Amino acid sequence: MATQNQLHIGQMIKAVFDESGMSISEFARQIHLERTTVYSIFERPSIDSIQLAKISLVLKHNFLTDVKRHYGLIPQTSSLTIHLDN
Repeated sequence: MATQNQLHIGQMIKAVFDESGMSISEFARQIHLERTTVYSIFERPSIDSIQLAKISLVLKHNFLTDVKRHYGLIPQTSSLTIHLDN
């Protein structure tokens, strides 16, 4: 199996968080963590899947799909094939 570039989930979360316009305090409150823990999440290359699901809900971004796509578990783009019978 070919080696994939390592995904840094903390950087991905930080990028989506930065675009959200939410404050660190509000984000921390919604995911039931301390602000300092949120900052440490941004530094982590990996994260627990349950925590990632909570973060996905709060930020309204499906990080779980991003991870699957990164590692080739789902296609980058979907295609649609239509067969017309004449």
